[in-house]
Amino acid sequence: MAAKEDKKGSPSRLAADHVGLARMIAGRLRRSYGWVCLDDLRGYAFLGLSLAARAFRADRGVPFECFAMRKGMFLAIDEMRKDGVVHRRRLRAIPSTGPITGDVCDPNGDLARERIEARDTCRSLLDKLKATDRRLLLMYYADHMTFKQIGAVLDISESAVCLRHKMLIEKLRRLAEVRLLA
Repeated sequence: MAAKEDKKGSPSRLAADHVGLARMIAGRLRRSYGWVCLDDLRGYAFLGLSLAARAFRADRGVPFECFAMRKGMFLAIDEMRKDGVVHRRRLRAIPSTGPITGDVCDPNGDLARERIEARDTCRSLLDKLKATDRRLLLMYYADHMTFKQIGAVLDISESAVCLRHKMLIEKLRRLAEVRLLA
C-alpha cells in the first residue's frame, strides 16, 4: 500500500516534494496567529498542504504551487479551528434603538464608494491584459509569490519575471491614464 502512495503525482509525494510551501504557509499564518507556537503552525501548515495535495486536480490547469498556497492555508486554519486553537470572530449584535428617522449618514460611505470604484477600474484594466500576464500579476500580488517562484511555475528566469512585471505595471499605468483622459 505504501508503495502505491509514493508514486510520482500521488498526494503524499506531491506534499513531500513541496515542503517549502508549508514553511511559507506557516509564515503567513504567523502574521495572523502570532500567539500560536511556530512549530504548531508548521505542523498545521503541513497538514493543510497534505490535504490540499489530496484535493488537487492537475487537469484543471492550475499549478500546484498556486493551488496549495491558498487551499493549504485555509485548510490549516480549519484544522486549527477544529482543534480549538483559534476561533471565528463573533459579530456583536447591534443594539436596537428604535425606529430610524431622518437621513442616515455613513461616515465611511465615501471611502467605501472610492474603493469599489478603484476595484472596478482595476478589474477593467486587468481584463485588457492577456491571461498569462494576469496570471503573473495574480501570483505576485494575490498569492504573494516571489519572482523566483513565479519563474519556476512559468518556466522562465527570475529576471524575465522581473522584466515582465515591470512592463505590465507600466502598461497598466498607460491604460489608466488613457482611461482618465477619456
